[in-house]
Amino acid sequence: MKDTKLRDILDYEFLSCLDISNDYRKISYKKTKGDYKENRYDSNLWIYDTKTCENYQITDDNKAQISAFNKDSNLVYKKESTDEADIFYVKDGTGLGHEYFSIDKDVEMIKHLGDDLFLVKAKDKKSKEDKEKDKENSYFKEIDKLPFYLNGLGFIKDEDSALYFYDASKDRLELIKNLKAEDKLSFVDINEDSSKILLLRGNYTDNSVMKLKEDLLLLDTKSGEITLLIENKFSYYTARFIKDRIIFVATDMEKGGVNEDCFIYSADFEGKYEKISPDDFDMAFGNSIGTDARFGSSKTFDVKGDRLYFVVTDYENSKLLSISLDGDIREEISEGVEDFVLADDDIYYLAMGVDTLSELKRKSTGETLIKNKVPSEVLPIETFDFVSNGDDLTGYVLLPKDFDEKKKYPALLSVHGGPKTEFSDIFHHEHQMFASAGYIVIYTNPHGSSGRGVKFSDIRGRYGDIDYDDLMTFTDLAIEKYPQIDTEKMGVYGGSYGGFMTNWTIGHTDRFAAACAQRSISNWTSFYGVSDIGYYFAPDQTASDMWDNLDKMWDQSPIKYAPNVTTPTLFIHSDEDYRCPLEQGLQMYTRIKENGTDTKMYIFHGENHELSRSGKPKGRIKRLEAIKEWFDKYLKDE
Repeated sequence: MKDTKLRDILDYEFLSCLDISNDYRKISYKKTKGDYKENRYDSNLWIYDTKTCENYQITDDNKAQISAFNKDSNLVYKKESTDEADIFYVKDGTGLGHEYFSIDKDVEMIKHLGDDLFLVKAKDKKSKEDKEKDKENSYFKEIDKLPFYLNGLGFIKDEDSALYFYDASKDRLELIKNLKAEDKLSFVDINEDSSKILLLRGNYTDNSVMKLKEDLLLLDTKSGEITLLIENKFSYYTARFIKDRIIFVATDMEKGGVNEDCFIYSADFEGKYEKISPDDFDMAFGNSIGTDARFGSSKTFDVKGDRLYFVVTDYENSKLLSISLDGDIREEISEGVEDFVLADDDIYYLAMGVDTLSELKRKSTGETLIKNKVPSEVLPIETFDFVSNGDDLTGYVLLPKDFDEKKKYPALLSVHGGPKTEFSDIFHHEHQMFASAGYIVIYTNPHGSSGRGVKFSDIRGRYGDIDYDDLMTFTDLAIEKYPQIDTEKMGVYGGSYGGFMTNWTIGHTDRFAAACAQRSISNWTSFYGVSDIGYYFAPDQTASDMWDNLDKMWDQSPIKYAPNVTTPTLFIHSDEDYRCPLEQGLQMYTRIKENGTDTKMYIFHGENHELSRSGKPKGRIKRLEAIKEWFDKYLKDE
């Protein structure tokens, strides 16, 4: 097989967004592929038939949008959005479907409720006059709230929306509830007989500063009456109806700050609640394993019968668990879960592996229904266990192709983002590409990472301390176990928190011959006021602020140590990164440029914090080319 090349990412087909029909026969999903020439991603809807094993395409316009199965288990999908209406098609025979109905709104969500009834969340269509006004006023931004922008979404402009019942047989749209922007309401779930809806209400100060805890509300769809169930107690991951109760996953953030893992609770319709997960249940909800080889949204929670099904990250595995109302927890699927749907007596799920992108699998038989093997040779990853700061950690080592124990190789220490994410042995294009190019790639999950409980992930006030110690201990052990690593030709790189740690590392050691800091944090004191999460994340994670203990916040800022930097460093940033804004990279670049240290910076226009994972194809390829050229220059003398 061929080696993993830099541009192979353009050949990958990404599967995502599973849904299942009422008769459990059809599974819909999105298939996405990058288009370098048009600099976009093409997504289409597909269906897998669980009875015939037929796998067929539904749309061909490369812009798959929202969809839902109807009462006949046929897929209904938004095909087109005009100035007057959103047009929905249905696939109920051969061909690519035909027009089913249209709704004179901008439809954001559609959910089948039974018979011909759908739940719709939508906004009014903008008038020609409103569009002209927006265009005329596009030369300025007015901000009066905090946060004022969000990464990937841009500057916040609050807009009204509404929840509706739509009867397709009568082409009738019935208003359930206006979701006025000033009310900060968002839809969560609707019960089986469509009589009750769960809403979350965001809390803000009188001066429009967003708080971190929401209110849980119950809406009666017949009377329009809203009941406040739980006020300003939790930050919610999900809330669902289950039998005649509510089950919700939430955190009060009192033990581990904003990165704290959740517990599972049950509540009645008056708001009386109790914790049903065990006190020692210490799991990270969702799949937090990092990779650059997935694309599209996935499901973390679903309810069937009397059980909540949910994805967790446990050490270096993403698992599917379930829990009943009486607290009985079951492990449903032990590893690799990316997305899932619940059938009558089975579970279908997307899973990633060592040498596969997301593949469709069936739990009961263990078979792979849609294979999606990486189309190049995947080099094996070796692991070793070690102890650092009193905890057991795992080290990962990816050796080059045709590895020769008698030779020396350049090496790259890769640091993940987060910090509450992690690396594992699932396929990672970038790592494989570097190994195919002759590098030894090493990585681990230091304190602060996900998957090992609240105590392990809580490094508030210790950024650059315990985590840096873990990384250097691991690097020393990797060199000891793999003497083929050329200690004079080592590089360090990472993005987001990995960029922070790269900035920190080059300010505290000159052991690395080159570095690449991407979408990084360099200065907590300025990050506080410019990031979409800065005003709460910076003081929470540094356990300090600029007014009462500035020195502590400054001491944890890599920019403080920038005068020490002699490591040639490449900076990569996007000008619409509102999570770790551009000025963070520019500060480090400017200071080490003044040092006389070789440095370069690439700024990607129109990209955001997700450049390496879902940035446009040309940006992703250019980013990889720039990083490889930088390391080849300093670690290979090319």
